[in-house]
Amino acid sequence: MAYRVEYSGELMEFASLDAALDCARNAIVNDLGRIDGWSVEHDEELNDWYVRGVRNGRRIGPTAIVTGPRGRQAVFEEWERRVVFIGETPADAFAMAAAWLEKRPDITTLGDVGWHHTADGHQLRVYFQP
Repeated sequence: MAYRVEYSGELMEFASLDAALDCARNAIVNDLGRIDGWSVEHDEELNDWYVRGVRNGRRIGPTAIVTGPRGRQAVFEEWERRVVFIGETPADAFAMAAAWLEKRPDITTLGDVGWHHTADGHQLRVYFQP
């Protein structure tokens, strides 16, 4: 197996990074209950990901560590841009994002989507490659 997940003394192995991150997130939700989002940090030198739950804008609970394959030293440079939509409701933010993307048919792939509730409203961050 290529990826290992360590959380609360348990160790699990997975063939893909996506499966390992999903496992880490599920373990955190099962442990903590309701959360608002995720904090994921990547240590490029070690090829490890540190996953924590976020509630009310703060990281909470233990950290799940996803250990990636070792030994292959490589640098991957991907340039992405970010656009942020802030709406009064989640539906407003998603509607703004959908309208914005509809006007840009050249954007065919999204790199990531982030979701946060802030004092300004519901914030949707969309990462894309131009």
